Amino acid sequence: MLHQQVTVQIMLGGLSRRMGRDKALVELGGKTLLERAISRWQGYGAGIQLSVGAAERRVLAPNGIPAIPDVYPERGPLAGVHAGLRACPTPLLLVVGVDSPYHTYAQADALLEAIGTADAAVYTLEGVRQPLFGLYHQRCMSPAETLLLNGDNRMASLLDWVHTVELDTQEADTFRSLATPDDLAQAQRQADGLD
Repeated sequence: MLHQQVTVQIMLGGLSRRMGRDKALVELGGKTLLERAISRWQGYGAGIQLSVGAAERRVLAPNGIPAIPDVYPERGPLAGVHAGLRACPTPLLLVVGVDSPYHTYAQADALLEAIGTADAAVYTLEGVRQPLFGLYHQRCMSPAETLLLNGDNRMASLLDWVHTVELDTQEADTFRSLATPDDLAQAQRQADGLD
């Protein structure tokens, strides 16, 4: 029942500077990271939407999957979360990075169980919050907008403002992101473990 209150938002609005090309379109084990993310998360919750950043990147969305451009362009992940919450048809938004293919349903379920009446739930790894795999309630939309209007683009500022539940994790491998060509090359060697 709780799952029907969650929309999954795959974040692909970044500029991919360190990768040198669009991370959503790089291939890992014969599939693009975007194809992998959609395949992994389409069975979770009430549906999927894509945070595309710039409006012209809507073309990346397969038919039937909403593509959400930022209301405040070029302001990073906070702008993607803000726009996603505005478009989200459910009370909760699960944010997942397109370049983070190792997260699991069990981790998402733990966030869902932990959030309770809080506004957000995120993991901490070695004391550092991991906001790009997190669960956000619709109540986060207004604080996110206020921060953006005040020139503050930091996800940490949102987590400081709202009531955030933090879950400690030791699963560093699942929080690996494929941000550089070296990251991708290492993941290619391990791709059999992804499917």
